[in-house]
Amino acid sequence: MYKNIVVPIDLSDKQSVDASLAHALNLVSAFGSELHLIHIIPDFGTKLLEDYLPKGWMSDQKEKYNLQLQTVVKKYIPEEIKANYYIGRGAIYDEVITYSNKVNADLIIVSAVRPQLRDYMLGPNASKIVRHSSVSVLVVREN
Repeated sequence: MYKNIVVPIDLSDKQSVDASLAHALNLVSAFGSELHLIHIIPDFGTKLLEDYLPKGWMSDQKEKYNLQLQTVVKKYIPEEIKANYYIGRGAIYDEVITYSNKVNADLIIVSAVRPQLRDYMLGPNASKIVRHSSVSVLVVREN
């Protein structure tokens, strides 16, 4: 049923990584899907500040997150599961949808909220992904 499953993860939030990957691994195993993990570096207006940041700052950030994603893959993903990972930059919801379209995703699995935002039903990026994605989105709650 699902051939390509995209899981955007926030590498700074271990609980959301645990929650999202638990559901993703069950579905990937059940359907023999390909797993796509993505982490997006938000812009936060850094394009305006790039002249003031140290030279190579963005490439250093991408390398740092690339190593962290490799660690996540080694820790959580069994060797028999085909897993890809991608580091993007920009508006999180927009990058997730763009990447999902690029890999012909059948499903996007997002974590509902970060722990400090429990008062909200759905985080701003998750809600935008749900509203704007052309594929099914599974929203998982952290335990």
